Amino acid sequence: MKSMKLLVFNASPRKSSGTTDVLLETFIEGARSSGADVEKHHIVDLEINGCRGCFNCWWVTPGKCIQRDDMDKLLPAISEADLMLLGTPIYGRNVTHYLQKLLERTFVFTLPEMVNRDGETQHPGRVSRFPRMILAATCGFPDTSNFDIVRALYPMALPIFLPAAQLLLYEEGKKQLSGFLQAVRLAGQKITAGEELTRKMKDELIVEYSDEMKKAIVEMHNRYSESLSQ
Repeated sequence: MKSMKLLVFNASPRKSSGTTDVLLETFIEGARSSGADVEKHHIVDLEINGCRGCFNCWWVTPGKCIQRDDMDKLLPAISEADLMLLGTPIYGRNVTHYLQKLLERTFVFTLPEMVNRDGETQHPGRVSRFPRMILAATCGFPDTSNFDIVRALYPMALPIFLPAAQLLLYEEGKKQLSGFLQAVRLAGQKITAGEELTRKMKDELIVEYSDEMKKAIVEMHNRYSESLSQ
């Protein structure tokens, strides 16, 4: 079986020192155990301009953006990938602007005409296929509702959501999240091996805390915040 190509983008400005990267590296560990070909980028290190909305890629230079930046090499990599793992912290209940700029520029993969698919108007794809998307997101609040906007924006992506990701900074927190991290690792292994995840496996990729745990997380955060302001 041909090795799957996994393209990974970390949209956190903290790069390798942030909790988002912990999720990405855990998934990558599982993917590599299945022999996946992994390419990873920290978006903050790349020169990526936002889409200008000029539509040149539709009618003037079809399929090609007029901007010259690092997307020149990333767009071919995206079109050749089997899977695309996107990692982002949640800022203001949304993905970071680094990820937004990257995804905006994939507009070149669409054709200008409109079609109706399953009751929804869309632009058909210019490329034969787009990589399957996996979205790994972290946030500071302990509630999964903090991911609602992202879930609505990217319904096609397999969600890996970790609220109160700061728990990963503590040994006790890592122990509490060990089952979740194992689920992320297993997902990386299974998906890159061409296997489908069961409903149970997918559910394990989203952390849900009890009300008691949420209260403890809030109290811990407030104590920490107070210590910094003294």
